[in-house]
Amino acid sequence: MRQARPDTVRAVTMTAPGAMELRQYPYPPMDDDSAVLKVDMCGVCGTDKHIFKGDATQIRGKSLFPYLGGHEVIGTIVEIGDQAARTMEYGRRALKVGDRVAVAVEINCGACWYCRNQYNNTTCENQVQAYGIHPAADVPPHLRGGFAEYMYIAPNTSLFKIPDAMPTEVAVFVEEMAVAYHSLARAAGPFAAVREGFGPGDSVAVLGNGPLGVLHGIMAALHGAGLSIATDLSERRLAKAKELHADVTINAAQTSREDRVQQARELTEGVGPDLVIESSGDPWVFLEALEMVRKGGTVIEVGNWVDTEQTVPLNVMRHVASKNLHIHSVFHCGTDWGPVLEMMEKHAARYPFASLISHRMGLEELVRDMGIVADPEACMKVEVVPHG
Repeated sequence: MRQARPDTVRAVTMTAPGAMELRQYPYPPMDDDSAVLKVDMCGVCGTDKHIFKGDATQIRGKSLFPYLGGHEVIGTIVEIGDQAARTMEYGRRALKVGDRVAVAVEINCGACWYCRNQYNNTTCENQVQAYGIHPAADVPPHLRGGFAEYMYIAPNTSLFKIPDAMPTEVAVFVEEMAVAYHSLARAAGPFAAVREGFGPGDSVAVLGNGPLGVLHGIMAALHGAGLSIATDLSERRLAKAKELHADVTINAAQTSREDRVQQARELTEGVGPDLVIESSGDPWVFLEALEMVRKGGTVIEVGNWVDTEQTVPLNVMRHVASKNLHIHSVFHCGTDWGPVLEMMEKHAARYPFASLISHRMGLEELVRDMGIVADPEACMKVEVVPHG
């Protein structure tokens, strides 16, 4: 299952924080268990932003540089081994050259306690590979990230076939939407007559309304949320939140933490939202979430994916114990994205996911303009289109 292949592949590599280069790598070899994708579109994630800013130089104790980023990948299969064609699609549908697929971020060991017991919501202890994160770009076959023209798909990767009618600019949000899917599923778990957990009609506040926050707001709405509050530093992002999920928006650049907590209480019968989602990636905002949520409420921490070594002064009794809180951390987007694609397809008319895209960049533009991702007023969602 092969077509004509180039000798070399262009890819954008970060050699140090803030330093981007357009490099050439050998076209990857493949065998019966692997595949090669032509990258159609790849999102720039908040993790990529933090690494570019220098907030982290390691993930899971492993050096990042040289860093070939991009883990929100939609690509078209250009080569695939016979074994991979039979087994690599998560739902075990046969794959062929020309199929569009999404790429699960992680390849896990399948043998540790977490893989055997909690595979779909906890990260493996002995992770083999994470696309767009590690191993670094100098380790052959190099092309493991979506900021490249082609991408090597290793054995035991999970791929998800994209519905034929779904545009690539919608499908590219499946990885982030899968995070939201697992976040809200965890929050809904303990719902009972004592009003714990998150259920239909409950209020929600989303703190940080970049793409991940907005998608969490949409997922909460699909779960039947009542009042939806959105906070952010950027008016641009608050306007998008208002368009897609929020009833009330609060500009965090123009208010104090105390003012935002008080305003949220005033909107919720004086008690605070039932569910507060921290999706800003700022540790101080997690503290705000704990202060804002009502007693017996639920907090989801999903924004802080990169260890910046920043700490905040947490008062355990006041912020946690005295409030009888349910606190869920979400660091994994699960392994089964099939239901997420189905939800996105069903609700595409109601929620125009592609409207989140503010910039489409080719590889040369990414090298030149990557810094734009650090400015929330300058962009909403940047998508890399290597062949565009």
